[in-house]
Amino acid sequence: MLERHFGQPVQERVAEAVRRAEALSRGQIVPVVVEKSDPYPEARYRGGLLLAALATAGVLATGAPLTLPELPLVQLAAGLAGAALSLWDPIERLLAGRRAMDQAVRARAVRAFHEQGLQRTAEGTGVLVFASLFEREAVVLGDRGIDAKVGPGEWDRAVAALVAGLHDGDPGKGFVDAVALAGARLAEHFPRDPSTRPPVNELEDSIRVSKT
Repeated sequence: MLERHFGQPVQERVAEAVRRAEALSRGQIVPVVVEKSDPYPEARYRGGLLLAALATAGVLATGAPLTLPELPLVQLAAGLAGAALSLWDPIERLLAGRRAMDQAVRARAVRAFHEQGLQRTAEGTGVLVFASLFEREAVVLGDRGIDAKVGPGEWDRAVAALVAGLHDGDPGKGFVDAVALAGARLAEHFPRDPSTRPPVNELEDSIRVSKT
C-alpha cells in the first residue's frame, strides 16, 4: 500500500509542499504516513468466535447429523476461517471497531510527534501532519507555541483535506493540500519577518513513511 501510493515522485511533491509552507512562517511541518497504526489482534479473535458461533447455530438449527466429537472440529474449522476472513481490510475494520481505530491512530500520531522531535523546535512551532492508511484517518498536532495561539478547530480543514485524499485513493494529494492549509495557519500566527535572516530549517522536509 505504501509503495503504491508513496513512490519517489509523490514523496518529492510532499516535500516541496512543506518547503513552500515553511517559507511563509517560522513553523516546522513534518508529514508522517504509516500503513497501519495497530495490528488489531482482537479482530482475529472476534472473527473466529463469530464464525464458530454461527456454525454452531447452523448445526443446531438444521439438525445436521454430527456426532458430539465432530462438533468441536466444525467449530474449530469455522473459527479458523473467521480469523482468516478478518485479515481482509473491510472485515478487519468492522471487527476492530471505529472507536478502537480512533484511539490507535491518535496514540500513533502522538508517538510520531515525539519520534520526529517536533517537541524540540526553538519556538515550539512544530506541526505534525499524520495519516494512517488502513484506518483512513488523519491527525494534525501542534506543539506548545502553536497550541497557545491556535484554537482546537483550526486544524479541521487540514485534517479534512488529508482524509479526503485517503478516501479518494490519492493520499499524496491529501498531504499536499493538508500541508498547505497547515502552513497558512502557521503564517497567520507565526509569520516570517522578511527583514531578518530566514530561520534555520530544524527538521527535514521529507515525508516519513513507515509500515507501523
